[in-house]
Amino acid sequence: MTHQETLTPTGAARLLDLRRAETDLAIRMGLIRTAPRTPGGPLRVTREETDRLRAMAGFPEALRERVRTVGTRDGAALLGIGPARFTRLARLGHIAPITFYTNRYHAVVWRYLADDLRTFAATRPQALTGRTPAHQRTLLESGEDHRARTWRAQRTALLLSSARDPWERAAVLACALGPDLLTLLVPDPVEYSCLRFLAPPPDGIGSRSATARDTAERLARADHPDETRWFRAGLADELRQARATGPAPLPGRHVTTQAPPPAPADPPGTGQHPHPLTEWGPHPEDVPDEGPGTTAPHATAPPEISGPRHPEPGTTRPPTRSPRPTWPPIRATTPRAQRDRPRHRPGRSLLERLRLRRPRPAGDPTGAGR
Repeated sequence: MTHQETLTPTGAARLLDLRRAETDLAIRMGLIRTAPRTPGGPLRVTREETDRLRAMAGFPEALRERVRTVGTRDGAALLGIGPARFTRLARLGHIAPITFYTNRYHAVVWRYLADDLRTFAATRPQALTGRTPAHQRTLLESGEDHRARTWRAQRTALLLSSARDPWERAAVLACALGPDLLTLLVPDPVEYSCLRFLAPPPDGIGSRSATARDTAERLARADHPDETRWFRAGLADELRQARATGPAPLPGRHVTTQAPPPAPADPPGTGQHPHPLTEWGPHPEDVPDEGPGTTAPHATAPPEISGPRHPEPGTTRPPTRSPRPTWPPIRATTPRAQRDRPRHRPGRSLLERLRLRRPRPAGDPTGAGR
């Protein structure tokens, strides 16, 4: 397949009548298949794939509906409940967001897949009515919020399913641990650089704002001890399988791997039972939506490199040659008209010029009476 037969995600979105965010979500969900690429290379979509999607029945409304996301208000209307109850379900981890963005007030706005909400309403109708159990109300009042955790679990599961080799799967797990902890777990600088290079880009960056990027990087990192242990165990397992296939791939180098091993265990919050809290009773009063109660993980600082700063006695340091200074670097070329122009000479001061302009008194032609 030649390069001319593939499209960028933006070009594919134009042909499929989708927004760029919808195209990225469709690629992540596996609805749009991408062409084979080198590790860390850009995503490309073949023309055959776009033609296949355009030939499907109900295009483009059917494809657009499968990637449609809704906010809290529209999601509550889709489930037939109030926004306050929808927020409580999301904070308790019963509904997992699929993506988010940062608005102009630097607040995180979660988006939910419409298909997931319809499935939740069909499989767990008892969660939409009745009273919230007392222990769950206690969690809400203490500020518990699992939205970021369930989003990380769903995002990790989708990225692992689309990874093409063990090194890419290891990079997916490594991006949730942060650079400081990753330095301790992967001391090899080549492998560390490879994992950082293959890491998927952060979500929720719709602008070039530094605040939005910091928020996206913070939400992508595990902030619960159980979650951190799961990512560390999964990373160690994937690194063992990746090292067995070959060295860490460098940018632009093809890597031949064996058949991909099965993905690790389902992340916390995913799988057949993503909603462990199932006890429900009569409907309570609306609980105000409080802020997230999670705290940032305590990352361990990397070990300091100790060693002699100077060579041992009896050893010689290879000579370092400093670059030869070039002065003047380039001879200035000035037009002849400017070279022949006489240089400006500083004239008299302002006070002297004012004195010359004073009118002389009558009868004093020499100006001695000034």
